[in-house]
Amino acid sequence: MKLILCGGGSREQTVEANKVFNDIIDHTKPLLYVPLAMDEIKRPYDGCLEWITEELSSVNIPSIEMVRTFEEFASKNYFDYCAIFIGGGNTFKLLKGIKDSGAFEKLREYINNDGIVYGGSAGAIIFGKDIEPIHIMDSNDAMLKDTLGFNVLDGRSLFAHYTNEKTLEIHERYKQYLSNYSSNNEDVIALPEEDSIYINGSVVEVIGSRPYFEFINGNELIQSKIKLVPYTDDDYEFVYEVKKNAYKKYVEECWGSWVEEDQRTYFDKFITAVKNNAYIIMDGNNKIGFYNGETLENGNYEVGNICIIPEYQGRGIGTKILKEKLEQYKDKDIEIQYFKQNPVGKLYERLGFIPNGETQFHYQMKKPKQDILVK
Repeated sequence: MKLILCGGGSREQTVEANKVFNDIIDHTKPLLYVPLAMDEIKRPYDGCLEWITEELSSVNIPSIEMVRTFEEFASKNYFDYCAIFIGGGNTFKLLKGIKDSGAFEKLREYINNDGIVYGGSAGAIIFGKDIEPIHIMDSNDAMLKDTLGFNVLDGRSLFAHYTNEKTLEIHERYKQYLSNYSSNNEDVIALPEEDSIYINGSVVEVIGSRPYFEFINGNELIQSKIKLVPYTDDDYEFVYEVKKNAYKKYVEECWGSWVEEDQRTYFDKFITAVKNNAYIIMDGNNKIGFYNGETLENGNYEVGNICIIPEYQGRGIGTKILKEKLEQYKDKDIEIQYFKQNPVGKLYERLGFIPNGETQFHYQMKKPKQDILVK
């Protein structure tokens, strides 16, 4: 079984998935393309064929053969093709057509015999346990009653386009829906358009450039490829902009204005002092923030800066890094300070920090080593 289950998106967003796809297919056989989740009246299939040809232009395939009906799809010998690409659209329409035509069991047999499927959006969601989680996005005009999918994700369902919504209101609505669903049903993996699940036999991994999420027992858990890599001089301008974005409003409140020349001079001194204990926060190959921390002369460990770029804020990444540091230095007292105007003190309190004094512009907190308990 080789499946690529993509959260949706365009060619620019699925670069890594397309590379994997190109590596695993037989380049002497054509690709079988299934656009049947689409409404042909609203999106003519000839246009879909043009789209998929462009989307997979980086993949070495001799030709693409498209089916126009579910019955035609069911009649094909899937092993005549290098792979099957099942596109997006309405997930209920897609699954109903596959089941009613008899293609469901035939497709199951194909993937169980080392067949290759690339599913995008609806074409990916059908491989989870149940497609019901997508009901908040897709209408069930097909009147599908049996919403069970191929269940290749160990009893978990799949949701696509997560965090790619146009407004925060829509995102919060999806988040609440998936939280409620997972409280009463199975867990759900929520993929952004930039990520894909790659299943190669018993090995399951997420590839792509963004964090993904799992909803387990009503809780949204971020699952990202976050790592810290040592700072280099090439990161200078990135770190300056990240810190400027994080602290500009606090500096203006404390000193009345942000004077670029003065702040650049201060930053030069800062980065020279901390560069040996400074890290770039990476998500895959993307720079998303800055962290620095060091062991002090008194033996305590001081958390310096945890700065995240705006588009990654609010996802718990800073908290995740802080918790990892608490575990890493659990044998030490840990100190931290932050601008008085920054409302993060409650977070530090929840993690066991206690007030340890204050300066003119900062609060200081400390977490005694005998009280280390990451909650």
